Amino acid sequence: MVLQGRHIRVSSRPDKANTGLRTDIQGLRTLAVGLVILYHIWPELLPGGFVGVDVFFVISGFLIVGSLIRELSNTGRIRLSVFYAKRIRRLLPAASVVLIATTIATVILLPQNRWQSISLDVIMSGLQVQNWNQAFSENSYAGATAAVSPVQHYWSLAVEEQFYLVTPLILLAGVVVAAKLRLRIETICLAGLATVSLASFVHSIMFSSTEHGIAYFATSTRMWELGMGGIAAVLLPKMHPRAVFLRAAGWIGLCAILYSALTFSTAMDFPGSVALLPVLATVLVVASGASHLQPSVDRGYPVTRLLSLRPVTYVGDLSYSLYLWHWPVVVFYVFLLGRTPGYLHGAAIVGISLGLAVTSYYFVEQKFRHAVSPFRGLPLKARRWRPRGGNALVVAAGLIAATTVPALVPWVVVEVKSQQLSGALNLREYPGATAFDPSRPATVPDALPVQPDPAVALKDVPLTGKDECGTFDPASIRIEQCLYGPADASKTMVVVGDSHAAQYVDALLIAGTPSGWNVRAMVRNGCPFSTSPPADGTTIYHNCSEQNKVTLERILLLRPQLVVVSGMTPAGYQRALKWGWDNPQALVDGYVEVLKPLRAAGIRVAVVGDNPYPDVSTPECVSLNGTDSPMCQTRMREADARTDPLQLAGAQVQGVELLDMSAYFCRQGVCPAVIGNVMVYRDNHMTNTFAKTLAPALAQRLNL
Repeated sequence: MVLQGRHIRVSSRPDKANTGLRTDIQGLRTLAVGLVILYHIWPELLPGGFVGVDVFFVISGFLIVGSLIRELSNTGRIRLSVFYAKRIRRLLPAASVVLIATTIATVILLPQNRWQSISLDVIMSGLQVQNWNQAFSENSYAGATAAVSPVQHYWSLAVEEQFYLVTPLILLAGVVVAAKLRLRIETICLAGLATVSLASFVHSIMFSSTEHGIAYFATSTRMWELGMGGIAAVLLPKMHPRAVFLRAAGWIGLCAILYSALTFSTAMDFPGSVALLPVLATVLVVASGASHLQPSVDRGYPVTRLLSLRPVTYVGDLSYSLYLWHWPVVVFYVFLLGRTPGYLHGAAIVGISLGLAVTSYYFVEQKFRHAVSPFRGLPLKARRWRPRGGNALVVAAGLIAATTVPALVPWVVVEVKSQQLSGALNLREYPGATAFDPSRPATVPDALPVQPDPAVALKDVPLTGKDECGTFDPASIRIEQCLYGPADASKTMVVVGDSHAAQYVDALLIAGTPSGWNVRAMVRNGCPFSTSPPADGTTIYHNCSEQNKVTLERILLLRPQLVVVSGMTPAGYQRALKWGWDNPQALVDGYVEVLKPLRAAGIRVAVVGDNPYPDVSTPECVSLNGTDSPMCQTRMREADARTDPLQLAGAQVQGVELLDMSAYFCRQGVCPAVIGNVMVYRDNHMTNTFAKTLAPALAQRLNL
């Protein structure tokens, strides 16, 4: 978060010098960073602790926007070079140190399959656009898990910096308007700030209800929170409410913040209108501690005295560094621990984070902020040098380069390995699934490196993962799209289902091409080929079932020689996406409704059972523990195999062929991570390399 000073002064009139220390705001920062840290370590105890970020936004707007408007009111201008120099000096050094340390720790501690994604996050964080990178990321910010990025939390810094790139320009435009209309600068600036904040608030409400995941990180949905702080900074000095109101405001605001932290959750349409509670609560707490309304902190109102206690304000002094360091510590600690932290390990995370924050505060933040002590021993002129204007831009460019260039190194290392994915596989050395063939298992040579390399296994995707055919929409995809193999082939097979069906496209293409087949993919990620839509507890995905009905009509028009259907089991959907069906039989019936018309039209139909769902991140486990480690194995769940709705539906429709491929994944109930020198999984999907090795078995079983 943006911490603009250890002691803050607020004047009783905006055109006078500031008087009165605001140590209570430092205490409010302590509360904010404490909520965020507790939420990240123990999300089940504080499911709404993310509102600490909203508290920070209001504080930042109160201090910085308020100071800009006061500067305009007093001088009629904003010294942009000084303003941006202060922000660069205050924020970038500490942020850059954490990013560099995170890059180093990633290379030392994490497997190579994590390097590229984290390198990208570090670069986006250094460029102050991590919020947009995070908005379109597949990983969740909600909890402390080993799979998330250690620099995701930089999204909030990016929001603030983007806000402060444009806010001074908006305020300067207000000066021009004020001069033409002959109105007070402060009045026009307040009107402009209120207009922007209202527009942002309305946008936040509308966007949060439709694109919750993106809205959480978007600058446009958060501007009003910073704007509310700025509005409070302008209006508060003009207000003189009764003491009883201020006492009540402090307690009401503090309790409302805590209530939000205890009762909110990421399932809400946040920020939206929901964020209004913690935002207004923060304004109340800030208002109750206004120095022109209290003679001194010592004789101030109870909440002000509580927040101004020295142990509380000391953590507030550290809050920026503490915020920067705590999340990388959580992510690396949880990765090494192998599970979510309990109370003891959580306390250790807090202790480590505090130690790093103290070090960073004194040796980075304060050094660069005051820019004197780092130059001891140099001439007096050099010791007093502080980055301003052009110098500040040079410092900023240097710090950005210092974070992004090192992050490129691990990215390039992995990218070189990814080039191997396009090469042909030697099936003698890498037999893959054929090593588990029930009748004639292939011989597996020893001492060969696993393929694909664990560092790039996540990139080993089928053809549909490289174009828009992975999200097939029958309303927008033309009939000639998503066709693989010779267009004039004598026979066509259609692969339909979700992303677990898409896994078989390349293998079926290899299996069928020699005998005159081509493959048409009609797969949609997260959408099983059924008329029964899944639900995530709040939303029913009717569009999935409606699209499937249109897809069925197109298949009937095409009249292919073969339709291959596959899909993830409900247990897999629950584990991967938290989706499910209230009535298990509904999914079976939904499959039957699409399979029957196909068979009635005389089209040959085969359903392929789902692959076992891996218990661990296979590439990471193999990278850390080796190809034969029992830790990387998956146990075959017989119950899942017997209750696969697609298999049950296929058994109810006469003429549907049932393919159970589990023998190529497991032996005696144990499913290895590596079979025939080939990595089986990239996540819950097969690597495309392993899927291709299923081609001989599919050709035989489907008689292609």
